[in-house]
Order: sequence, then structure tokens, then C-alpha cells
Amino acid sequence: MTEHLHHDSSLAFEQAERRLFAACGVEVEGRRVCLADPPVAVRVIEAGHGPPLVLVHGSGMSASTWAPLMPYLERYRLIAFDLPGFGLSGAFNYTGRPLRSHAVAQLTSLLDALELERVPIVGTSLGGMWALCLAVEAPNHVAAVGSLGIPAVALPGMHGDPAFTALSTPIVRQIVARIGSPSVAITRRALARGAIGPRAAEQAPEGFFEVVHEGMRQPGYRTAMLSHMQLALRIGRPRPENLLSDSELRQLAVPVLMIWGDEDPYGGPEIGQRARALMPDARLEVIPGRHAPFLDDPQRCGALIDDLIRRAS
Repeated sequence: MTEHLHHDSSLAFEQAERRLFAACGVEVEGRRVCLADPPVAVRVIEAGHGPPLVLVHGSGMSASTWAPLMPYLERYRLIAFDLPGFGLSGAFNYTGRPLRSHAVAQLTSLLDALELERVPIVGTSLGGMWALCLAVEAPNHVAAVGSLGIPAVALPGMHGDPAFTALSTPIVRQIVARIGSPSVAITRRALARGAIGPRAAEQAPEGFFEVVHEGMRQPGYRTAMLSHMQLALRIGRPRPENLLSDSELRQLAVPVLMIWGDEDPYGGPEIGQRARALMPDARLEVIPGRHAPFLDDPQRCGALIDDLIRRAS
């Protein structure tokens, strides 16, 4: 019975993805890739041809949530993957290892499995943190970094909203682990009122919120999401071990682009301004919106990312 339910949830997720990709006019191919560290199979999707560009989604999302941006990066071979525990990747519990260590291990293993050497990596939210951590600790793998929205808990000054603050406490995580997933309408309303804002919610293409909703119904989602929160935050604030130090930011050897919503609820552009002043080769672009610039203005984001990669070349 459990296997049947899991199959149904995966089928609904794939159907929602097809609607989203169709709405965005994007054709993708998917496959499973086995990582060496951690030893888990992840789902990888690819679109387009040209120089490779790796896309890393945020916590609680999946590779297909990049669909709205993909039409504006058509000259690249776009490679996005579901982080372990999310989307259609294998189940995974993040406890027992620092978040930064997960970032470096997962991306290094993915690039090795795909036989990619030095590539630009663009992430949103936690994905931005993943990219920055890899650039700091394994710069030979990274040609350039793009970070859309505050990069999760990588920079000082980030703060969680009330929901994230609650999830950083053990008792709330235990309660959430036992309740059902919200409906599509509730998911959309919660994101519109909080992380992404009403403008991004209005502009999101057909199927986007269905993908987010169905992603939350996947069998490994809660374990992955709640263990993420446990490692990321302590009472709504970044755990110190997650933060990139000033000296690490000064040593970043690759071009960095930060695209920041002027009303990002997890931390304002002043956080990015401070980081930009420390990095040797960084650009900060502030656009109207909250935590999902790729929904607020995908065309602008695509142009900025294209400029970043040309500059890195």
C-alpha cells in the first residue's frame, strides 16, 4: 500500500511538471544519477545545448521550479537536479553532518558523475549557499557563482520568518512531521504572503504551485526539509557554523553575481552590499520583489546571468 501511494504521488508530481514545462515552452530530458557522497540517486533534468550551466534549487523546492527562468538562458546546456530528499531524488536525512559539508559533497559528487570540470553554478536561496560554499572550498570546480535571493544561511544578518523560526525548534518539527501537506491553494497563498510575494505569485506560470505542492507530498520531503531546518537555524537565526567568514569571502576566486529582491523577507540588500564589498569580483543587482527574483523578473535575471558567464569566460 505504501509503495502504491508513493507511486501515485510521484505520478502527480510528474504531471504537474509537464504542465509547468509546457507553460514555459521548455523541453527537458530527465535521468537518475548516483552520487558517491552521499550515496543516493538524484534526478537530473537537462534543457538546451551549449556551454553547461548548473542550477541549484532552494530548500523545499525541486529542479523543475527553475522552469520560468529557463527560456531566458536558451544558449546554455542547463543542468538542474533535485537535491537529495526533494523532488524525485532518493530519500535523505541531512542530520549528522554540517550543512556546508553537504553542499560541497553533493555538488562535487554531481559534477564528477556528470564529468563536468569547471562550470558556472547558479542557485536560489539554499542553492545560492551551495554554490558559494563550493566556490570557497573547492574553487577548481566553479567558473562563476550566481545567487538569486539571499543565499539562505551563508551570510551574517539573515533571519527567518515566523514559520522558519518555528521550524527551528524541535517540538514544532515533531508536530509538522505528523500533519498532512497543505492544498495547492494554501501553498500559493502562503508563498504569496511570505517568501515570494504577491507579484511573483501572480506571474508564476501555470503548474508552478502544483509542482511545489506535489513536491511536498513526496515520501522523503518532510525528513529532508525538517533536517535542513535543524541544521540551518537555531531559533530563527543561522547557526554560526553555516556562515561564510569575511576572510573566506575575501578569498573567493571567481566572479559572483547576487540578484536580490528589495523586500527579501529573510534579509535586505544591505547584507549583499556588505558581502559585495568583501568579495574580489562581485556584482549586486537589486530588483523589485522578495525571495524569488527568477519569478519577479526572469528576463532580467537571465540577462544578468548571461553577462556573468560571459565575464567569467
